[in-house]
Amino acid sequence: MTTQHDLAIVGLGIVGASVAYAAARAGARIVALDAGAPGEGTSGTSFAWLNAARKEPEVYHRLNADGMAAHRELARELGGDAGHHPGGSLEWAEGDEQERELRARVERLARRGYPAEWISRERARALEPALVVGDHVREVALYAAEAWLDAPRLIRALLRAASACGAVIRERAPVRSLRARGGRVEALVADDGEVTAGSLVVCVGPSTQAFVAPLGVRVPVGRVPGLLAVTSPPAQPLRRVVHAPGIHLRPDAGGGLLLGAEDVDAPAAEARSPSRLDELAALLLERAAHVVPAARGVKVVDRRVGVRPMPADRHTIAGRLPGFDNIWVVATHSGVTLGPLLGRLITDEVVGGAPHPSLAPFRPDRFVY
Repeated sequence: MTTQHDLAIVGLGIVGASVAYAAARAGARIVALDAGAPGEGTSGTSFAWLNAARKEPEVYHRLNADGMAAHRELARELGGDAGHHPGGSLEWAEGDEQERELRARVERLARRGYPAEWISRERARALEPALVVGDHVREVALYAAEAWLDAPRLIRALLRAASACGAVIRERAPVRSLRARGGRVEALVADDGEVTAGSLVVCVGPSTQAFVAPLGVRVPVGRVPGLLAVTSPPAQPLRRVVHAPGIHLRPDAGGGLLLGAEDVDAPAAEARSPSRLDELAALLLERAAHVVPAARGVKVVDRRVGVRPMPADRHTIAGRLPGFDNIWVVATHSGVTLGPLLGRLITDEVVGGAPHPSLAPFRPDRFVY
């Protein structure tokens, strides 16, 4: 059977779109498929905070810091069409244990050379006039290199650029099965026939294990739900990511606020009715109003429960699938931060034959036993 493409990519969230962009620019003949519309899955329901502040151990922190740098480089390449919103993030804590953890984290990050520092409550208010920081809070942590991302916008820009380089992008084209023989995938079976390519990169996020299971390979990736609420535009805007006790929030691409909190994610996943999700979204808005008083005058205009992938050991999976010569798999809970970096590194490996040492701790063969 004649190979029509050098590389097939399955899944066009931020990671798959980044692989398509990097590989097409490298001169590879690409076909990229998504079961739905690119970016409408996990990437479109992510808080999309670009950071390395809570990524441990240090080797994983370094990978995410490199991912942040890759976003800045990509924003320059795409000429401002990358949905990248710099400005850093702010965080403060309440309670002795939480404050001790935050202080230890800021000290650890600063020691590594990550831009992390303490600023006064007054300076935090100067940076974000819409904020109210309680008088009992002495200092606020500033992570100056962090950013937030309009992920759907970036995905569209990446796929436009890949298409301009000759990539074939196929939306609403689910891959039903893989035809494999002798340690190689020979074809992808789609509704309208088979797709052949020399290599395959699987970027299907929470569906990773189910996708590769018919090949007899174990890549343990779980599913972590999360609720986000989007508000109408407040009278006084927010400019950057804010992590306050009980709520995290940032600007939304539509001009409103994007709200979330870890303790509402499990109840949202268990919700049995739309009204329960509405209640949880209203709770997020109530909490946000304590931090951004202008939020008292807004409404929740959307709420969404997304499902993010979580590898069994909580760290990125990126590399060749054990037992196969021409299949690579990428699955990560940090997909938005790492997407452009992983796209470049996987392209270097698949197209250029040059494995990168920074991915050595994250190969899928660590789960083989």
